[in-house]
Amino acid sequence: MKPAVALVSLLLAACSTPPPVDASRVPANPEAAQMGKRAAGDAGDPLRVVRIFGNEPFWNVNVEGDRLVYSTPDDPAGVRLQGRRRAIPGGVEITGSHDGRAFVLTVAQGECSDGMSDETYRLVATFRFGDIDVSGCGEAAK
Repeated sequence: MKPAVALVSLLLAACSTPPPVDASRVPANPEAAQMGKRAAGDAGDPLRVVRIFGNEPFWNVNVEGDRLVYSTPDDPAGVRLQGRRRAIPGGVEITGSHDGRAFVLTVAQGECSDGMSDETYRLVATFRFGDIDVSGCGEAAK
């Protein structure tokens, strides 16, 4: 009976051993991957995942494909917007409407300063949502 017990133990151990992991398919930072951030060197589709922001007033638009989340300090959870994306020279435009309010986000390559830091960004953006009309800078999500 002892050989049978040993055989069963080996079979159970083999079943519970996970398969080897392909390290090339595992993100370096799994938490960042869940937040929609890119791994270093992952260029992906140009301007597919970007963060747009401005100040006076402070605002943010996180872009992932044709989905946007517009947030402000007064509304940190933000408003989720679904739009239509189209290429424009040097950038992209995403348009749509939400609760009867039209929105247009235009993002183009260009040098931009946020006016508060010494940072220079590679994207220039404008965002109109209903009666809100702001401009700011952007960067690819990291």
